[in-house]
Amino acid sequence: MDEERNENIIPEETEEKEEKNIAPDYVGMAVSSGVAPLEMRFSQINSCYRKLPIAYRSFTYINSVTMGVLGPEKYCFATDGTDRGIRLSRWNIIEAMNIIKKMEAAGRHVEFVTARCSSRLARVDDLYEWMKELMKEQNFTSPEKLCLEFPQSLLFEEEEKTRLSVLNMKLLKIKTLMSGCGAEDCPVTNLMNIPVDYVILDPSVTTLAGNRNKGDAVNALISYLRTMQIEVIGDGVYNDNQITVLTRADCFGYIPSSGYKGSVGHGPLRMTADEATSQREEAEF
Repeated sequence: MDEERNENIIPEETEEKEEKNIAPDYVGMAVSSGVAPLEMRFSQINSCYRKLPIAYRSFTYINSVTMGVLGPEKYCFATDGTDRGIRLSRWNIIEAMNIIKKMEAAGRHVEFVTARCSSRLARVDDLYEWMKELMKEQNFTSPEKLCLEFPQSLLFEEEEKTRLSVLNMKLLKIKTLMSGCGAEDCPVTNLMNIPVDYVILDPSVTTLAGNRNKGDAVNALISYLRTMQIEVIGDGVYNDNQITVLTRADCFGYIPSSGYKGSVGHGPLRMTADEATSQREEAEF
């Protein structure tokens, strides 16, 4: 009898242990929460002259069940050097295409919407065909309004391959942009061989615009970039004087900082697609 009792008990105990070792179903939790795992937000790029939005910079946030909301600054370092960076770049590009279509349907006229891309994307064997196929797949017919944003690590990639990828995007009428220009780890002279259409000045550089001691150096950097037919965008503007300095330097636009204090009204720094689409682009008289 004791042996029979033990035979019955042991399987039950084993089942209990196996149940305890089952990992939590995080995917199921994410699906049941109703929150999208990836969400794109937008920051307006204002014209220096008109001080109204003329383009939008996108930011992709990861909604994690275990870690909460993760911004690009928390995950890009880990993803950019891997195949996951390519997959995320593809998602970003498709989402940017969708917001462009949405803005066109709403009658919005914008120069471009950025899609953040891993610098590794520039090393894809045939980026021209890769992008051409993606546009066909998404039925996207406004390539001139799409802008691929690469981090400054783009300048450390294989030069000839990167240069060819950037030139091929021009053939497709797709714009390219490099962020972090002027940061400590950004070799700006390499831009002579990597002909991107736009650069975003690192906030540490924009902050010095109008500075009595270093303002001339900022103007010289902008002039240098402009001689290469690169449009310049100042990121992290704090006040109206900095906007004036960027305007005089013939910059394309600026992005306000969270600490901006001045006379210009700006939308949220991380707008939803609906908020970005509903912004006005003409001055109210």
